[in-house]
Amino acid sequence: MNPLKLSALCFLLLLAFFSAAAQTDADAVRQSVAAAQNQLKSGDAAGALKTLQTALQTAPDSRELKFWLGKTYYLQGDYKNAVEILTPLADKFPAASAEQSQLVQMLGLAHYITGRLAEAIPYFEKILLAQPDNGEVAYALGVSYIQTRQPAKSREVFAKLFKVTTNSAAAYLLNAKMHVRQQFEETAELELNRALELDPKLPEVRFVLGELAIYRAEIDKGVEFLRQEIALNPADSMAYYRLGEGLSRQLKWDEAIPPLQRSIWLNPFFSGPYIVLGKVYLKKQDLGNAESMLRRATSIDPKNFGAHYLLAQVLQQAGKADDAKAEFAVAEKLRGNADKEP
Repeated sequence: MNPLKLSALCFLLLLAFFSAAAQTDADAVRQSVAAAQNQLKSGDAAGALKTLQTALQTAPDSRELKFWLGKTYYLQGDYKNAVEILTPLADKFPAASAEQSQLVQMLGLAHYITGRLAEAIPYFEKILLAQPDNGEVAYALGVSYIQTRQPAKSREVFAKLFKVTTNSAAAYLLNAKMHVRQQFEETAELELNRALELDPKLPEVRFVLGELAIYRAEIDKGVEFLRQEIALNPADSMAYYRLGEGLSRQLKWDEAIPPLQRSIWLNPFFSGPYIVLGKVYLKKQDLGNAESMLRRATSIDPKNFGAHYLLAQVLQQAGKADDAKAEFAVAEKLRGNADKEP
């Protein structure tokens, strides 16, 4: 046979051999992935991990096997291993593929859940480019910006999430409230002051400023902000409640009663003002009204330690020893349960 024809024939045979081997490897990978998927569906995550790890020994470069291994770790809550496996795959799948979409989401959430918020941000930003209406990711991105001290970016995210104009007074207020939730009070105050500059009559700004002032034990300042809020928004039950609470902390028992009553009239289903009123009446030695308020509080919020403990004190002072003993026992049990919570 002509040497050239022989060489060509050998090349074709080798090509066919390697193609067949590659096909065999691809089939083996698909079978392993399918087996792992079935194990996951049946709740056997440990079995799925073993299947995928075994398959990777013969196909160590398979992105499909690595993807499913990382996903299995993620589904198990093993975010450390999930990130380790999935991070090198971040750009290995087509941009529009389901795998790429899942990969970015898993990496973003895994970083977020483990407190690596700076690392989560780029993934969340990518998700929102493809899914601009994904509210859960938008919220997580906003929180991540807050925690990494990027208030302008968090403001933009929350403005879009709540459908208000970016850099409006409403956007500054929303951003401030989110900063308060994340315990970034100083930044929140800056955002609130800017909201007041943009719209001096915007409801709730002074309410939050009042809460922040009382939190810092600046009671006089907080009370003044709350009075201003009520003047602007006279139907705000929470403003009346916080005002009554602030006045009670100033030991102004008689002045605290009217705003607390108004809070209850506006919202009779919140235990807070009943508890503070109970305390006020106790201080005034009006034990009948104190008991009435605190019993109402415990009926609304039966697991509230403070309400039961105050009620026990009232009953004790009223000479109702057995009832007081029962309430002290309830309060102690609730405190013990709270101590046991993780």
